[in-house]
Amino acid sequence: MKTRTLISLALLTQVFIAPLRAAEGRVIVWDGPGGDVAASPDYEVTVRRSALTWPVFTHQSFNRPYDKSIDAEGQYLKMSFLALHSVEPPAPEKSRDTYAHSWAQFDFDGGPVEVEVKIKRAFTGLTLPLESCAVLPASLGLTAKVFGRDTIRFTMPRPAKIAIVPNHTRAFAELAKSETKQALEGYRNPLFLFARAPEQNIPDKNAPGTLVVRPGHAFTPAELAQAKAVWFEPGVHDYSRFAGDENHYIVLRTGQSVYVAGGAYIYGNFRSDVKHPISDMPTLRGRGTLSGLRQRWNDRPNAMTVVAHVHLDGVQIADTHNHLSHSTAPMRDIAVVGAWHGNTDGPTIEAHEPDPYTGWHIEDCFVMAADTNLKIRGSGRVHGYTLWQLNNAEPIWLRDPDQSVIEDVQVLAFTNWPTPGSRATRQVVNFHVDPAGAKNTLVKNLTIEAPFVPLLFFMPVERVDDGTVFENVVFENVTVTTPSIFAKSPFGAAKPNGTRAGRIVFRNLVINGTHVTNANCRDYFDLLDGVTAGKELVFE
Repeated sequence: MKTRTLISLALLTQVFIAPLRAAEGRVIVWDGPGGDVAASPDYEVTVRRSALTWPVFTHQSFNRPYDKSIDAEGQYLKMSFLALHSVEPPAPEKSRDTYAHSWAQFDFDGGPVEVEVKIKRAFTGLTLPLESCAVLPASLGLTAKVFGRDTIRFTMPRPAKIAIVPNHTRAFAELAKSETKQALEGYRNPLFLFARAPEQNIPDKNAPGTLVVRPGHAFTPAELAQAKAVWFEPGVHDYSRFAGDENHYIVLRTGQSVYVAGGAYIYGNFRSDVKHPISDMPTLRGRGTLSGLRQRWNDRPNAMTVVAHVHLDGVQIADTHNHLSHSTAPMRDIAVVGAWHGNTDGPTIEAHEPDPYTGWHIEDCFVMAADTNLKIRGSGRVHGYTLWQLNNAEPIWLRDPDQSVIEDVQVLAFTNWPTPGSRATRQVVNFHVDPAGAKNTLVKNLTIEAPFVPLLFFMPVERVDDGTVFENVVFENVTVTTPSIFAKSPFGAAKPNGTRAGRIVFRNLVINGTHVTNANCRDYFDLLDGVTAGKELVFE
């Protein structure tokens, strides 16, 4: 497997004149990992700069029509707990949800690149010839143009994690005509593209104490224990039944690091026993991919997470089998794809214990989930989080936050819509908090641009005591461009003589072009017992 990088002749001249600018002008792509990891049958991606062209290996992930729990012998079985969230056989593509997606990655710097996306076949749900294409988040201002029947082009001035949704205008037009809602056109089978800045300080695989892992070579727990660093070369690595512990984790210790090179694809899980301090947690970084496709889906999703107490940086995680993580371990520049069934939650930040770490727990990540996408507990801190949510659970759950900051979050899709005559049981932001309540929490720069959502904010108070649930909770700069919202957002006591709600402030909440105020808030919110607009629920 090879990394392909080219630097223009003009920039090579600059390298010799100004060595500090040697990193400018790079476009870096990787070959596919080989083995059983096939290229997408639906999308083809090419990157161009000036006269230079780079084909980008494009992966595919898709829902599978079986229950995904397996027994000790590796045979699939059905468990009643999991069957509640199972895909009905035999054809996921007949569901009303996103049923597949493709994804690709590359690094670049030194100015803009042109991206070309070609639809390779007329897949289920997409109408050809193409009429339009959205590049999301819309706040990036990336405008795609359609060429011919099946080709899309747009320019990226800088790295970003994005979703390409063909025929988005047709999808919105069809949804506007129907009382029921579902994923349509490119929302059924989108393309995710992860463009990053080139890596800095790539570890030397020849450094003393480094265990270099080649495809087909299976290291032992004893070899792992002796290594200071582990360096996975490009190719497929199967550690799904690694004898690290009874649950087949690759167990890391304080001081160890793992580097996953671009083009490396690891079937396996990593964990450590270091819950705090964060500075003692091992690290895993690179441009390769971890896959949970061969791991067990079971009824212990929060205990058998994809990763546990490992600092992540720059990798992809594909086909998650359980919750992604329950930890304070930082995640930076991560992309999570291929979450297809119940209990494939995204990260849960368990930030209850004091820790000298002052950085972000999650920074610049893209996460697809089929259960709760982002859960905040304690003093969790998030900066830059783009999400694609299937029809289960919610994009965001603020469970018992205290001193939390969540900013720059984009909700691109949430494919839940109640059946006519029923009530909304899902929400974009779940503020159904634990008895500890929610305190000193700021949610800033939240954008919701899904085609439809069941409701926006779920904030009922179900306790009956003398306490107060919400204290110093602020939402600031919330923009909703979602034409179909099934129900109003409830706030206040859900039971007679319930606990005082406390106070939540919305500063600059705009819903489909309307600035929400104390005067018009009842158009969007259901004020329950004990709530007065401008007092317990404030709009500025």
